[in-house]
Amino acid sequence: MQNPIASLHDNITRFGFYFGGATLVGIVICFWIEVVSRYFFNSPTLWSNALVAYFLCISVSLAMPELARTHGHIAITILSEKLPPVARVKYDRFLVMIAGIVCLITVWIVVDETLRQIGSGTTTAMGINVPKYWLSSFICYAFINTSFHFLRHAFFPAPAVDKNNT
Repeated sequence: MQNPIASLHDNITRFGFYFGGATLVGIVICFWIEVVSRYFFNSPTLWSNALVAYFLCISVSLAMPELARTHGHIAITILSEKLPPVARVKYDRFLVMIAGIVCLITVWIVVDETLRQIGSGTTTAMGINVPKYWLSSFICYAFINTSFHFLRHAFFPAPAVDKNNT
């Protein structure tokens, strides 16, 4: 049975992943509107490119923790595959611990920048004028949530699953 806090963390991550998928729908809609307005009405929008960029930032930020949770990230495994099973487990745990620490350092940098944006009142450009810290908060969420998943994998590894017997 899984820890209720870990289960809540997984559910929040999964919800964010689905919300990130919804922003991809927003990207498609923005492109449709741009194509129709540009090529059928000869009146391109001023906001669609910016909104697509912001939706992409949100989508990636919300998908990143789910990839860490499910080990869905790209890995170069040539070294770990050559290690004996016991050493491989230790090596994999060490790598996810380092990844979690790097993500936490990134959180510190992003939070510092977000606070600077709040203090200076920095806003986005390209036709959509919203506080820039809104986007930075998604990036902060991405890295802190991803770091928690990496650290969970490092300190509380799930039992190995035999992929041939599932």
